[in-house]
Amino acid sequence: MPSPTKSTHHLLIDGLPVTVTLKNQKNMYLRVRPGVLVHRGEPDQRISEPTVDITAPYTIHLRDVEKFVRSRRNWIEEARDRIQMEAEVRANSAQNSQNPQNAAQRENLLGAWPLERENEARAILETKLPPILEKWQQRTGRAPSHVTLRHMKTRWGSCTPTTGRIRLNLALAYVPDELLEYVLVHELTHLDERGHGAGFQHRLSAYLPDWKEKRRALNSYGSY
Repeated sequence: MPSPTKSTHHLLIDGLPVTVTLKNQKNMYLRVRPGVLVHRGEPDQRISEPTVDITAPYTIHLRDVEKFVRSRRNWIEEARDRIQMEAEVRANSAQNSQNPQNAAQRENLLGAWPLERENEARAILETKLPPILEKWQQRTGRAPSHVTLRHMKTRWGSCTPTTGRIRLNLALAYVPDELLEYVLVHELTHLDERGHGAGFQHRLSAYLPDWKEKRRALNSYGSY
């Protein structure tokens, strides 16, 4: 008896589009990869929308695929977010190549720093940060156990939800205050939502409806 031919199914699993290909194989594989360019509001703003693709044995039930996707949802969202971020950084890098001033600004913030500049940035943030933190502690009802300021070359901030600790990049001293606020709110949101999935984005949108625009603006200074 001949084996069933390959079949493709397009599923929507808890709001997440997933393409499932069933064929003659033993295992199930999950891939998240860049997709086609789509418009994001502004006429010249096109961002690659990551796709979620699964190949699985033709004997598997689609409900088992759905269970598998739900079990890996946090990983999927983090991968989609990373791919999307990389696309935005590449887009901003292309813009910076046409604007040497922006490129120099980015290198100036995220490159190597002397101790004197670290001390200057720390003093600036220790003045700027308290009122912003107090404002958002009241709005979110959440407070970090500790806020650490340090120079980081690849991230603007990070959060450890299990300990409540938030780390902020000293380079935030030199970006507009609204972008410092965005990074802080982003990390405070992680106290409730670990990944960057739908729950995180919904909560962050409730706090900062224009957070995606702020993220794009911040990416002109470096990756986040």
